[in-house]
Amino acid sequence: MGNSNEEVETEEILSDKQQGEPNGHFYLAYKPYDFSITWDWKHSLFARVGFLHDDVYHPFIRHIKTTARKQEMRILHLSAEMIQDDYQDKDIINLYDFELLPTEEGLNELEDTRMKWVQLYLKMLCYINGKDRAQFIPQLKYFRTQEGPLAGYLRSIDEMPTSPDKSIILKHLEKLEEVKWGIRYNEKNGITDFLYHIKGSTFNEKLESFFLGAWTIMNVHHARDFNDEKMENLLTLIQLSKNFVYPSLDQTARSIIEEIVQLLADLTMITLDEVLIQQRHALFIQSPQLFPNNYPQVSHMFYGIDYSPDFNLRSMIPDLKPLIPNEAVYRSKVVTNDGKEFVRKVFLAIET
Repeated sequence: MGNSNEEVETEEILSDKQQGEPNGHFYLAYKPYDFSITWDWKHSLFARVGFLHDDVYHPFIRHIKTTARKQEMRILHLSAEMIQDDYQDKDIINLYDFELLPTEEGLNELEDTRMKWVQLYLKMLCYINGKDRAQFIPQLKYFRTQEGPLAGYLRSIDEMPTSPDKSIILKHLEKLEEVKWGIRYNEKNGITDFLYHIKGSTFNEKLESFFLGAWTIMNVHHARDFNDEKMENLLTLIQLSKNFVYPSLDQTARSIIEEIVQLLADLTMITLDEVLIQQRHALFIQSPQLFPNNYPQVSHMFYGIDYSPDFNLRSMIPDLKPLIPNEAVYRSKVVTNDGKEFVRKVFLAIET
């Protein structure tokens, strides 16, 4: 994270931004004649940014995507609203291709992570079908050195006697074979974005859709080919909307969404398995509520609206004047070396 006390005019900041950012950083925000805020997204301490706002087409999002493409980051974009970016092609990712394979010997953290995703998936299936886990999902039969955790459950499910519950589970499992993404190209740089629409006519359908898109990102992160230079740097961009997350969600639904977001945030963290898994992954999450974008889970938080259903910005800054367009309050504990919290009203970096 960069923080400069030099007097830098707004015009100079925008000019620098348009020319590209040094050392893989890019501008997030600034205060005229005071300081600028850049994002050192390659550093795991700084790699997670949250944005509290209800406008999924906010120009700040456009700036994040445009700058990420200039940095040759591959964008993995999940949105609860239709993504307006045109895409030229489609890709179908089969989650079984990775999840049925055994974890390489010695990668214990990856093995644990894979099990967390499987357990959360089963928790979600029980929730959306109103089922008790002990009665709905058979016990695990798992050969750790020969297969992935999902494979053990598939075997147990396959051995279930024919029943309505088994039919329900198999119908859900079929969706793991075809997770559809759009692909955005650039004539010069090739693929720049993978686009995924979180969709469904009910909340439960949207929750399952969100989970499958997120699980795909986990697969891409761990199974990507490092011979492809453009897969070395990933940006997961999650945009949730009022049509998906809202105050009346029950606690189980909230916990599932929060656990999904936490697992995606974990992809930006350094692990003991890093010898074989290169970590250059950043996360940007936008939500119309503080949930599930809760600070300090993210490294840097931008509050772009005065009020949300679960948060009043004046509870943090009592004398705050109303925010004007493209203004936000920035909050972080990682900008200073003394552990003190840095809170300032700033202008968001946007494309002009």
